[in-house]
Amino acid sequence: MLITQRSLQGFWLKVLVLALFGYAVLGRGFSYFFVGEFILVLGFFIFLESQRVMLLFSDSVLLLWAIFAFWGFCRTVPFVSTYHFDAVRDAVLWGYGTFALLITAFINRSNQISRALNSYRRFLRWYLPVLPLLTLVSFAYKNMPTIPWSNHVGIISLKRDDAAVHLAGAALFLLLFPNRRSASEKQGMSIYRLAGFVGWSLTAVIILVMNRSGFLAILVPLIVASIVKTRTVGWKVALFGITSILLTLVVLEANLIPAQVSTKQFTSKQIASNLGSIVGAGNSDVYLEGTKEWRLIWWKKIINYTIYGPYFWTGKGFGVNLAQDDGPPGLTKEETSLRSPHNGSMTVLARMGVPGIIIWVALNLTFVLRLFKAYRLATQSGSQFWSRLTLWIFCYWLAAIISMSFDVYLEGPQGGIWFWSIVGFGISAMRVQAYETQLSIAQSGMRIIDATNSEYSPVHA
Repeated sequence: MLITQRSLQGFWLKVLVLALFGYAVLGRGFSYFFVGEFILVLGFFIFLESQRVMLLFSDSVLLLWAIFAFWGFCRTVPFVSTYHFDAVRDAVLWGYGTFALLITAFINRSNQISRALNSYRRFLRWYLPVLPLLTLVSFAYKNMPTIPWSNHVGIISLKRDDAAVHLAGAALFLLLFPNRRSASEKQGMSIYRLAGFVGWSLTAVIILVMNRSGFLAILVPLIVASIVKTRTVGWKVALFGITSILLTLVVLEANLIPAQVSTKQFTSKQIASNLGSIVGAGNSDVYLEGTKEWRLIWWKKIINYTIYGPYFWTGKGFGVNLAQDDGPPGLTKEETSLRSPHNGSMTVLARMGVPGIIIWVALNLTFVLRLFKAYRLATQSGSQFWSRLTLWIFCYWLAAIISMSFDVYLEGPQGGIWFWSIVGFGISAMRVQAYETQLSIAQSGMRIIDATNSEYSPVHA
């Protein structure tokens, strides 16, 4: 049997998809099996064999990531002798960006994109119904079997912000890509759709009660998609929201969820406190305001010793425990062990200095501007598939950015690998779209007929 580069790349992509689903289901628990790191090394060797290193210099986002990674490497190596494995562990902040490079190199055809979306839809059919149980077990079950070589991390350890990002991505995918097997088939309410909707709504309730940033990670992308696609998405989100609110009230009144989970009360009062804290209302509870306060103190301290202080050019590097070194008030023992200031951009600034944060911001702005350009091209050419896909990728990216702005997300595999995979998938989609657009114009000189329109492509279960 002849093993070709294409078959190796296809196998790697399938394994990566399974790993991403594993992170979405088990969260931190899955990260301690080090599957993502093994896949990264394997993919890197396949990439070197493909002799496509020049891809780094042909794409603006990948080039900025290469610069970002080079500067991160320079801020990691000097600290390995002092902090050993801790320096390498912290370096995943930039190292996981290799997934974006590998995905861009290995996905270069529209049928690969369609297959990826089909796999994601099949995953959602059973993921959404079980997600409420996964979140409750992660937060409330104290006798969860732990992974022996971890620091008492349960096998199922799904963080609230991680679940929120996936919840936003799932809702927008199902709204933007309705499950149509044919143009004439009606959208009935199947048992799968009903179970998925109930599972999504219950998980949203749990996140709303337990976590403010997670709720924002769900809400903001949905609002953005509703504004951009008012006719096709906006009314669905409005109906979806009203139904979810009614379901929330039923759940709270019927006490379908235990009254208290991890110091949080599943009551309308707790929801009001969370919402009030988001908008700055003064009646928020002391705990919520306290967690907000120590974050602001810590971030201000980082700004002072980088932008206005001695670490302007270099940052503190990778390896030092920022929680212990900066000493912000109010941190619990668990939060100190996380090592990072609950904000991905602040972590970049603290460890890589002002040059690092400039490159980081430029990378993300370039990615977003290219998505906007691709979306405009798709709408001008009448391509429903590409316009919906670029909007979905942007909203998924936005949910991740919101989550990493208030939690340790980018610094771990369950968030970092997902984030860089979204970036890589977005770059691949834009490159394939640009190529097919140019090919269609060259062949016909006419208005583009989108062969991968979601009405007719195999993008359904």
